[in-house]
Formats: sequence, C-alpha cells, structure tokens
Amino acid sequence: MTRAGEQAPRAEPAVGAAAEAVLALRRADGGWTGTLPPSAVSTGAAVFALAFADPDGSAAVLERAARWLRQAREPDGGWADFPGGPSTVNATAIAVAALRLCEPERSDAHVRTGLAWLEHRGGVDVVADKRRCTLKAVCEHYLALAGLYDPARLARMPVELLVLPRALRQKLSFTVPGLAAWGVMQARTWRFGPVRRAVNRLAEPAALRYLRAIHDYEGPEGGVEESPLMVAIVCLGLHRAGRAPDLVAAYRDYLHATVRRDGAWAIDRDIECSVTGYLVPALAEAGLRDDPRLAATRQWIQRCQRAERFPATGCPAGGWGWSVPSGWPETDDTAGAVLALTELGVPPGDPGLRRGVAWLLTMQNRNGSWSCFARDTPSDMDAPCTVLTAHALLALRRVGAGTAACRRAVRWLTRTQRPDGSFGCVWFRDHTAGTARALEALGALGLADSAAARGARDWLLRHQRDDGGWGDGHGAASTAEETAWAVLGLLRTGERAASERGVRWLLAARRADGLWDAAPVGFYFLELTYWCDHIPHAYALQALARYRTEAGCR
Repeated sequence: MTRAGEQAPRAEPAVGAAAEAVLALRRADGGWTGTLPPSAVSTGAAVFALAFADPDGSAAVLERAARWLRQAREPDGGWADFPGGPSTVNATAIAVAALRLCEPERSDAHVRTGLAWLEHRGGVDVVADKRRCTLKAVCEHYLALAGLYDPARLARMPVELLVLPRALRQKLSFTVPGLAAWGVMQARTWRFGPVRRAVNRLAEPAALRYLRAIHDYEGPEGGVEESPLMVAIVCLGLHRAGRAPDLVAAYRDYLHATVRRDGAWAIDRDIECSVTGYLVPALAEAGLRDDPRLAATRQWIQRCQRAERFPATGCPAGGWGWSVPSGWPETDDTAGAVLALTELGVPPGDPGLRRGVAWLLTMQNRNGSWSCFARDTPSDMDAPCTVLTAHALLALRRVGAGTAACRRAVRWLTRTQRPDGSFGCVWFRDHTAGTARALEALGALGLADSAAARGARDWLLRHQRDDGGWGDGHGAASTAEETAWAVLGLLRTGERAASERGVRWLLAARRADGLWDAAPVGFYFLELTYWCDHIPHAYALQALARYRTEAGCR
C-alpha cells in the first residue's frame, strides 16, 4: 500500500534541483525559448516556397533542406511529423513532393520508397481522403506541382470569403492567410469561367489587403503566425500569382532566418511565450515567487503583450501570442501570461494585467468555453477547447476576476464531459490532457466534489498505468506531461494514493540534469503532432512542488 507523503523526502531535493536547472535554461532577456522538433511538413513546404520564389539565392539552403529530408526518412520508407515518430500521410506526401521537385536525381531512391509507402495505403490518391490526410489541400497541391498528382483534382480555394463583412471574416480564424494567398494564386494561374473571374476580381484585392494588414501587425521580419509552415504556404501562393513581391521577399528572408543548422524548419519557430507562461507558475509553486532572477522575466512578459487590436480575428488589445513578434494573440498564452504575472506579484490593478483579464473575458464564447484565436468561430480547427477553457479558468480564479464568466465555463465543462468522465480537447492529444486540466480547474474553483470532478477523477484513476504514470489513456506509454497534468488534477481533489504513484513515476523519470524528456502530446493543427522541450519541465516541476507542499514539507 502506498502511504501518503512517502515520496516527500525525494521530492524536496528534486524540486530544488529542477527549479535551478530550469533557471539555468533562461535567456538573458528573462524568457525561455521553447524549442520544437524539426518538421518534414514544414521543411517540405519551405522547399517549395524557396524553389519557386528564390531558386538561385536559396540554392545552398535548398541543398541542406533536401539533405535533411533524405536523412529524416523513417525505416518504413515514410516520413513522420517529427523524427522518430510514426510515419504519416501528411509528412510523407510533402517530403516526397519536395524531394521530387528540388533534387530528383539525388533523391530518386527516397522518392520511390516514399511513393511505395503511400502505395501501401492506397497510392497518392490517399491524399484525397481527409480522414487520413488532414492537410489534404496542401498535399494535393505540392504533389501536383511535383508532377505526381492530377492538377484537375485540386480543390479551389474559396477566396471569396475575404469579401465577407469584417465581423464574419474575423471568425474564420488562423488558416485564412494560406487560403488568401492560394486563392490569389489560383485566380492568377487557373482558367475560370466569366462568373468565377468576376468573383476573383472582387476577392483578390481583399485578399491582398488582408495579407498586408497581417504583415503590418506582425512586423517587418516576414513572420506569419511565427510559423515557417504558414510563411512558406503564403510565400508560394503570392510568388506564383506574381503579386506583392515585397511580401514575398520578406517571407523569403524569414525562411532564411529560421532554417536550422541541420537544414530543417520547425512547425513554429519556437513557443517562447508559451513555455515562459508555463514555467513561471511552476517556479512560483517551487518557492521562487520572490526570486530576484525573475524580475527580468516579469518585464519580458509585459513587453510581449500586444498593444493593438488584431485585425485578423478582431480580438482586443491586451492579449499574448506564443511568440514575438508574429504569434497571434490567443487564449492559452494570454491565460499563461496573466497567471505568470500574478504569481510574480503584479497587482490586479496593474493596467497591463487588467487588459489581459479583459481580453480573456471578451474572448469567451457565448456557450461559456474558450477557443484559441477567435470568439464563436464556426471553424472546427478553432473549436472550443477544454484545456484552454481550464487554463482561462485558472488564470481568472488566481487574479480574482470574472466570477460570472467562470460559472458559464463550468456549465460548459459539465455539458461537454463524456459519459465515461473524460474530456476531449483540441490542442493536445486525447484524453488525459483535457480530463486532468478540467479536473484541476474544477478543484481550484472549490468544485472537487461536483459530479463532473468526480467523473474526471475516476477516469484518471481507471487509466493510471501499471508503472504509476499516465499516457493518453488509450494505451500510449506514460509521459512526463500527462503524468504531471494528472497529478496536478488529482491533488486538487485530495486523492493521495494515485498521486503518490504518479509522483514516484515523475521522480524516476528524471534525467541526469534533473529535468524530463518531452513527448509528442501537442497538436499544432489538423493533428500535426509535436513535442516541446520545456513543457514537461514546467508541469512536472509544478506537480512535484504542489505535492511537496501538500505533504507538509513547505
């Protein structure tokens, strides 16, 4: 039998060592970087953009990128979302197309094995199946440009959406830059009848105005959503359309600036604001709220707040994105910044903190939930998310604001809980993340004995693995991220035995430096999977620190 508090003697030094290791990773400006893995999807997209828009000036970059793609092929002949992961249709189709376009002779064997991998799953036609190829339109276009897919089968981009009234257009969320650029590309390179040509004549100027407005907001570096993938998509579209050469040049420069030494690009450049917002509450629970080393961190977070209303989604000033300068303001990182600043002693009356709270309250959906980018959006890719809603609840509760908003959010959580007690989510894999984060938020609000909390607790207890950790709840191995989230949730309910076993797993999983390995628990969008180096450090440290406190060590 596991005794309450039996891991406390080991947790105490582990918390101190992990906190110091985390602080050693902090940059001189006060933030943390948040590195993501290299991505075959992003690298292949960048190859297409540079091969069309700047083949001579980017020759050396393209050669390194092609070399990386060849080296990143998995043993089964396909490509994965991240090296060492399971091969996916998205990554394989884009890598094959990029190698066929860029270096067909050197890459002939790799192209053939990639096509064979696709053939075993239905051939290149598999990319037309959105259930198996979530990046259907992107993969089809790249394969067609590489001569591997029938161009007549390509989907038309509904560029006319850009002429919708602003209030409606702002609900379309974060995929609109790519839609706008490729819609203009099709208008300029495809043959259409008179009605479609008339629509395109109206839509093209609106699309270009939209892209310029985004560029003006995001800064001259050329980032779009701080994502090399999105930059590459927009760059290719505008170049092939022969439009906005100044923007194309900025996008090219951004891709040159963000390529890694190994020749690859990540899905996002990094998620510096995200991980800083995750790490600060962990350090605070570890007893470092007043540590003078975090003064620079507080100032850095404050500088990252957006002072302007964002034209793409209509969100107010006062939000934070996942990176600067071109990360879009969104719920998760605004909640993270509000939490972090509060933990660092910024008073509720501080103007910046008040704007952050107001941002969260303004962006709450009518049904009580929070999506990532837009309010009440019809987009499935920006659907209401349990993890984001829980994060917003934790931030509002910590700062002591939004009582009515919190009540609406709790009602939404109660309505959307699955019959087995679990919660799904949009931005992390199901179902441990959503269930554990919802449970933590309910417990923080004093609702640990509610039916929803009991259901979530019981689901976590049923899905704890034999080794004491948690995976996704569907057979995946235990991870530091999911185990930490489960422990944080269960500690809010007073559940001791399962928490002890989870803490023991976290202690055993530490590396020699006192930190943890990252696991692919995050979704970028459309099920593109990633890991981030600092996410496990943040939540595992926070879980151990909270356990230590509740065990009476502090």
